[in-house]
Amino acid sequence: MNGLELLYRGSLKSCNYRCSYCPFSKHRMSERELIKDREQWEYFVKTVRERAETMKIRSLMVIPYGEALIHPWYWEGFGAVSSLAGIKAVGAQTNLSFPVSESLECFQKAGGKLEKLYLWGTFHPEMTTVETFSGTCRTLAEKGIHLCAGAVGVPQNVGLLRSLRAKLPEEIYLWINRMDGLKRPYTPEETEAFLEIDPYFLRELTSPAADPAQCRSRLFVEGSGKLRTCNISRNSDMSWDRLWEAHQKNKRQSMPDSQPEPVCGQKRCSCYLAYGGRQNFMNQILFGPYPVFRVPGRAKAVFLDIVGTLIIKKESGQNRIDPWIRAGLEGMHRDGILLFFATTLPYRDAQRQCREIWRLFSGGIFSGGAQLLLNGAEGRWELIQTIEEGCLGVLKEMKKNLRCRILPYRSAKGLYKVTMFRPGAVPWKEEEKCRVKKQLQEAGISGFRVVLEENCLQILSERATKEEGVRRICGRLHISPEETAAAGDSLEDRKMLELCGKKNNRIFVS
Repeated sequence: MNGLELLYRGSLKSCNYRCSYCPFSKHRMSERELIKDREQWEYFVKTVRERAETMKIRSLMVIPYGEALIHPWYWEGFGAVSSLAGIKAVGAQTNLSFPVSESLECFQKAGGKLEKLYLWGTFHPEMTTVETFSGTCRTLAEKGIHLCAGAVGVPQNVGLLRSLRAKLPEEIYLWINRMDGLKRPYTPEETEAFLEIDPYFLRELTSPAADPAQCRSRLFVEGSGKLRTCNISRNSDMSWDRLWEAHQKNKRQSMPDSQPEPVCGQKRCSCYLAYGGRQNFMNQILFGPYPVFRVPGRAKAVFLDIVGTLIIKKESGQNRIDPWIRAGLEGMHRDGILLFFATTLPYRDAQRQCREIWRLFSGGIFSGGAQLLLNGAEGRWELIQTIEEGCLGVLKEMKKNLRCRILPYRSAKGLYKVTMFRPGAVPWKEEEKCRVKKQLQEAGISGFRVVLEENCLQILSERATKEEGVRRICGRLHISPEETAAAGDSLEDRKMLELCGKKNNRIFVS
C-alpha cells in the first residue's frame, strides 16, 4: 500500500462556465455559500496537515461540483498540503480556466511544490477553443506540472478532439470519457475513432465489478466531514473527525491504526474516479502509484505474471482473463508499450491459457526464467538455460516416496526444467523442498535451484530467474529495467518487482 489517498468535495456547486449539459453552470453561489465552502476547505486542510503523518496520507485530489481553482483559497490549501514531506501528490479536476501565473504564485507562496501538483483538465468545447485549451496545457507542462487532459466522448466531436490531440504535446495524455447520455452503444467506427485518440478508451466501456477489497487505501471526504469510499459509494457511518479520534485511541493503546472497512453499495465501478482509485496492478502500471490523477507512467516495457495476476483462479474453473484487464492490455499495446509474460508456466501452457491476448505480447520469460523469448524488430531471439540431464534419474528414484509425477521439459538444447507435480492440489512442504535439493547435491548435480509452488516443485538452472530474464530482455531492447514495470503475486516475483521501475510497480501478494 502506498499510503492513504484522499478525495475531497466541499459545498461548492457553481462554475464560471455555462455548459448547456451541466447543472452547476446554472447555480450562482451567494457570498455566504462561498464563505461556507472556504471555511470547510480551510478546516479540512488544517486537519490534513495535523493528521497526515499519523494517518500516512500520501495524496489529495479535489473533485468539486463546479470549478474550484478559480478560487484562491484552494491554491493556498494545495500549497500548504504539498509542503509536507510525506505528501507526494495534490491536485484537482478543473476546466483550466484559472489565471495560470497568479494561481501558481499563490500556490508557491503557501509553500507549494510544483513537482507534486497534478491537474486533471477537462475540455469543454462550448466554452473554450482548441487553441486556448491546448495553449494552457502547454504552459502548465512547461512549468513541470503533471497534467492530463480530456473530454466526454460525444460522437459529433470526434473531429474537434482529433484536432485537440494534434495540438497537445505528445507527452500529455488525452483521455475520452464515455458519454452517459448517449443512450445507445458506440458504433464500431466511433469506438475505433476514440481509440485512435485515447488508447485506453476501452476501459471506459468495460466497467469492472465493484470490489471493496481494492479500495482500502482511499477515502472520499465531504466538506461536512462525511466519509465515503469513493464518489459513487454509500456514506460511511464514520466521519472524518471520528476517524481521527479512532486513530488517536489506537495510538494511546499501542494498537495498529486501521481504516474503516470500505463501504460500496455499487455493482460496478462505473466511472474513472471509481475504477481509477482501485489498488490493483493495472492501475498502478498504467498511471503510477497515485492512478486517480490519470497521468500515465508510460513504461517502455511491462512484465506480467500469469496465474494469480492476469488470470485469477475461480471455483467455476473458468479462469479467463477479466475483460477490464484485457482492456488495459489492449490500451498499452496501442500506446506502443511492449508487453512480456513473466511466468513459471512453460511456453505452450502459457500460450494455451493466454490465447485471447497472445497477439498483444512480444514474448516473455517462461518456465521461471529457463526460457526467454523476444519477438522484435530484429527478429526472434530465444535463450534456453539448461540443467544437467542426470538430475532426472535422481528425481525419478525419489518419485515413489514423494508421491508425485515427474514432468521433464526439453528443447533442442537439452533439459531445461523438471516439474515434480502432485495431483489434487496437494501442497509441497518446505522440508520436502530441502530434501530434494540435498539429494540432488549429494548425487553431484550442480547449477540448479528448486522452486516451491503449491502442488509443484520446479527444478531449474540457478541462472533461470524472472529477475535475470528482465535484465536480459531489457539488454536486447537497449532499455533500463528502471524504465519498465511489472506485476506478480508470489515470492518468486519479488526480485523482479524490485528491479523494475520502482516508481511504477508494487508487490502484490494474493
